Amino acid sequence: MYKIKLQFSVLLLFVTLQFTFAQKSKMQPVDYVDNFIGVRDINSSCVLGPQLPNGSINPSPHTNPGNNNSDMDCYVMGQPIRGFAQLHVSGTGWGKYGQVFISPQVGLAVAETEHDSPKLNEVAKPYEYSVVLSRYDIKTDFTPSLHSAIYRFTFPKSSDAHLLIDVSHNISDIAKVLNGQFLDGSIAFTDINSTELKGYGNYTGGFANARPYKVFFCIRLSKAPNSIGTWINGKINKGQNSEKSAMENDRIGAYVQYNTKEKEEVYLKVAVSLKNIEQATEWLDAEIPDWNYEKVKTNARNIWNKELGKVVVSGGTEKEKRIFYSALYHTSIMPRNRTNDMEGFDKNEAVWDDHLAVWDTWRTLYPLKVLTNPEMVSGTINSFIARLNKNGKVKDAYVAGIDMMQEQGGNNIDNIIADGYAKGIKGVDWKEAYKLIKHQADNERNGIGKSENDLMYKKLGWIPAGKMSCSITLEYAYNDFCAAQMAQKLGTKENYEKYMNRSSQWINLWNPEAESDGFKGFIVPKNLNGDFIPIDLKKNWGSWKDYFYEASSWTYSYFVPHQFEKLVAISGGKELFAKKLQYAFDNNLIDYGNEPAFLAVHSFHYADRSDLASFYIRRLMKERFTEEGYLENDDSGAMSSWYVFSSLGFFPNAGQNTYYLTGGSFPKATMRLGNGKVLTVTSKNASNTNIYI
Repeated sequence: MYKIKLQFSVLLLFVTLQFTFAQKSKMQPVDYVDNFIGVRDINSSCVLGPQLPNGSINPSPHTNPGNNNSDMDCYVMGQPIRGFAQLHVSGTGWGKYGQVFISPQVGLAVAETEHDSPKLNEVAKPYEYSVVLSRYDIKTDFTPSLHSAIYRFTFPKSSDAHLLIDVSHNISDIAKVLNGQFLDGSIAFTDINSTELKGYGNYTGGFANARPYKVFFCIRLSKAPNSIGTWINGKINKGQNSEKSAMENDRIGAYVQYNTKEKEEVYLKVAVSLKNIEQATEWLDAEIPDWNYEKVKTNARNIWNKELGKVVVSGGTEKEKRIFYSALYHTSIMPRNRTNDMEGFDKNEAVWDDHLAVWDTWRTLYPLKVLTNPEMVSGTINSFIARLNKNGKVKDAYVAGIDMMQEQGGNNIDNIIADGYAKGIKGVDWKEAYKLIKHQADNERNGIGKSENDLMYKKLGWIPAGKMSCSITLEYAYNDFCAAQMAQKLGTKENYEKYMNRSSQWINLWNPEAESDGFKGFIVPKNLNGDFIPIDLKKNWGSWKDYFYEASSWTYSYFVPHQFEKLVAISGGKELFAKKLQYAFDNNLIDYGNEPAFLAVHSFHYADRSDLASFYIRRLMKERFTEEGYLENDDSGAMSSWYVFSSLGFFPNAGQNTYYLTGGSFPKATMRLGNGKVLTVTSKNASNTNIYI
């Protein structure tokens, strides 16, 4: 075997090739996607329903939560379906949205839990969802555009067929766990035939903030109803054409009633906007102007095939391809492109929303998109710049157009910007981007903000013992390294040296005498007076708790992406470093359920043990990525993109032009790059046993 650590200034290994996906095969990339991966295992928290790549709307079924204690899952396997909502987040540890809720029924039940139905023949694809609600014998299909979706309801013969629209609904557990509230809203029929409804809801709760956000909608029906009505708090108002809430947490909505023939199809189109009703109407007019369901479906399928076809793998088993393409699919769910759909921004000003996991996605998802979809990365960076100009700040978490003030890691939008800059993506004013980086380095870096110690980083280069003090110090150190790289080209020598100096001060938290299982040298908390605090080095400290965020010292002691050589040296040299790291993997001391661990396995390269990197990567792939899911949250595609890179046999050190080579799991893979060139990765005779380079 060969032991390799390679750094690339440019990752273009081959000349442009004509891209073709295997026309000889009937299976196309989209056909391998299994939408239930990440749903069967509720810990992954992936959303089942379809959407377009980075689209705003994501219609999906909601079920009775059953005995599931998840904080956000709107869908639980085996539970009856409650209805279908239009907005969701995917792969996150906490929930959001669940609005513009539609329930097809025979009979009329308006209470939250009264219309649950068992299901039959459920099929979920990236471009379409289909199910039979067996309680009513209603077949429901829907397929998305960017901000809108079209539903097809196939009813039985009935004089009591209904479509219910619930304005007040959101994901049920938000109200229980995340301070969810329905503040106010309204719905009204707006045309003479009662085939159009418009309205809005104003909500709080869900991950990222408690500030209110509004969701506006426009709904159209293919057939005039036989009767209409509204409802409020369980009271049905027959014939009434509008309803509005009177107080917080009222439950309101509207309904239409049909006399249907056997297998009669009724279509519903819906568009949503976070801006206003007029914008929702414009989206619907532009995206789904007629009632051609199959046209929308075919377009969605083709778009996904093009997106997923940017990476073509050859060889491997059918199961491996299903897991691979399902992971690749999950890398294009979030963030959401809401350009021209957010108040306060110009029409053509980039707005990318629903950044719930930048702490995670900067490490793998954005480096993947730098290669396959650089326009998405440039759009995101331009959105960061626009947010600074509008709000004076850019926090990592930004959901429904609102910044979340709490931090999980560091100021990690910096790393996304630095990665795009290092790899030369187009479409960004890099001077403006550097202004943002400098703003972050000079005005942020304030820790969790709960004590005076949190404010010490800019002075000391490390944070004295407190909540998340060790993990934030390490994250900030890398933020500063990334800022320094841009300052060297776009800023001043003074700022370059300042940021570089701070990026090295993490060493103050390295205690060479801290010991665990016979191994010495770990990151540990330190008081302002210089005394180390003894802690359990194996303990995962949880969220927003002392010292480390969702990790242990064992995990974070390998997070120095810019100074791995230094880490090896202070760990006793290459042999001892590799021995300690191997012990950590063999004894599950490094938690790959959270993203700070991602680079740990690749630090083997710096100890000249690339063979061990390949070995443990393949083991992690097998143990953690199955047709059930990913064991832990997918984190908006961060886990999935780790799997994609690992399958291909190279992995980024995000923020730098560094890639680590390991044995790929497919004999051949081609990646169509955003600049039109094609990267071909050949792993000769790759198999589950032949895993080395």
